[in-house]
Order: sequence, then structure tokens, then C-alpha cells
Amino acid sequence: MRGDAREVTMQGTVHAALVLLVLIVAVVFTGCTGMPGLETTEEFNRTVPVEPGSAVTVINRNGGVSVSAWEEDYVAVTAVKRTPYGRAELEKVRIEVTEGDPLRIETVHTGLNPQVNVKYTISLPPTVVLQQAVTSNGPIDLAGVRVNGTELRTSNGPVRVDGARGGDITAASSNGGIEVRGAEGYITARTSNAGITVEESGGVLELQTSNGPISASIPATRGDVAITTSNGAIALRLAESLNVRVVATTSNGRIAVNDLPLLLDESSGTRVSGTLGDGGPTIAVTTSNGGIDLSGL
Repeated sequence: MRGDAREVTMQGTVHAALVLLVLIVAVVFTGCTGMPGLETTEEFNRTVPVEPGSAVTVINRNGGVSVSAWEEDYVAVTAVKRTPYGRAELEKVRIEVTEGDPLRIETVHTGLNPQVNVKYTISLPPTVVLQQAVTSNGPIDLAGVRVNGTELRTSNGPVRVDGARGGDITAASSNGGIEVRGAEGYITARTSNAGITVEESGGVLELQTSNGPISASIPATRGDVAITTSNGAIALRLAESLNVRVVATTSNGRIAVNDLPLLLDESSGTRVSGTLGDGGPTIAVTTSNGGIDLSGL
């Protein structure tokens, strides 16, 4: 009988402890953000007049940024806030548009670590320069926008450019691919765990990734160029009019030169070097566990 009593008492104690633990967890989660439910959204819209030649900068915290050109003479901003934690969570995030040069469009957090995603859709006049677009956990997309030394930076998301007039672009991500097509300026691209593609640009300054391939056309250079990856292949198309030195190195891969008037001074299984035209700055191409293909543009 005493043994049965002890067993009943122990079971009761364990049950009470489990109930207490559940209550503690519930209080903790309720105190943070509550339990997720149906998605709640809120849309912000604003138009701002701007002067020709002025600049725009976009600072997001958690979500995507899409910027395109249109023929109007003002900037249009749409921002959609989303959360599964209710209206009160949305109120921890506000959208600020500060007029000036540059015009500043920014996501501002008024609460601690709000669980809110913000997606921007922005239209710019063709004479206005996108100076900067920065975010995390979301993509950055550009289409036909004017740039000039423009910084595009995200994490855990891709960067995609489809047409960019004007100057240079620096694109950076982590765990996201970078694709730049139809940009008039020179391109710098850095990411990790994803590939890089650059086509129909004014030129290339630097391309760097890890665990991903690189594919690029290089019509022009301003100086030395570094193109580097690991665990990925590299395919380059070089303008035959370039006056450069090319040094390509790999391990556990092959190097192929096709339809390119590269005057070789070294060619082995894992290293090729030579000159195009009169030689000059060096294009250094390096990978491991991947091949390198060099061809004419």
C-alpha cells in the first residue's frame, strides 16, 4: 500500500511539474510575440516630387526591395508590411520617407525585434539615381534604373539587375545569387553559397563567391581583375580587343581556351597564363573543384 501511495504521489508531482513547464513556456511566448496565426498586412503609399539628377537611398530591415524606372517626374513608394502575429506587431514597424537629396526611404523598428516583413516597390524617374538599396532576408531587384557608384546589399537573398543606365554597381549578398544584365557601368559582385552571372555590362572589376559558379562576359577592364570561387566552375568570355594578362588556376578541374587569341606562356593541367593583345593588367581567375572555360566575346 505504501508503495502504491508513493507511486501516486510521484505521478502527481511529475504531472504538476509538466503543467508548470507548459505554463512557463506559454507565458514566455505570449510575452514575446504570441502564437502565429493568419497573416495581417498593411500597405503604405506615398509619392514625392524630386529634382532631375537627385538621388534616392532605400534602407529596409527584413524583406525585399524592387526598384524600376518609369516616365513620371516623381518617386512612387509602396511598402507592404506583413506579419502572422497580429496588428499590434505591425505597429512596431513604420515606413519613413525623408525628403531631400538623397531622398531617404527607410524601415524603422519602434519595438524590439518585430516579426514583420516589409516589401518595397519603388518607381523612379529616369533622371534620378538610385544611390543605395540595403536589406536582409529578401531579394533586391532593379529594372532600368539609373545608377552611379550604387551599392546593392542583402543577406539571404538574391540581387538581380535587368538594365541599369549610368555608372558602376557594387552588389553583395550572402546565401543568394547575383545576376547583372544590361548594366552600362563596371560591376563588382560578392556573395557566398551561390552563383554570379554578369552579361552585357560595361566591364568587370571583381567577382567573388564560394560554393557557386561564375559566368561573365568581360568587354573592358580598368586595372587588375580578380574572379574567384571555390567548389564551382568559371566560364568567361573575353573581348579580343583587351590588352591584358590572363592567369587561370584550378585544382581538381580542367582549363579550356576556345576561340580566344591568348598567347600562352604557361599551360599545364591546373594552370594557364598568357597575354591578350599587348598585355597589361592581370585578370586572375581562381577556383577549386571546378573547371575554367575561357573563350572570345
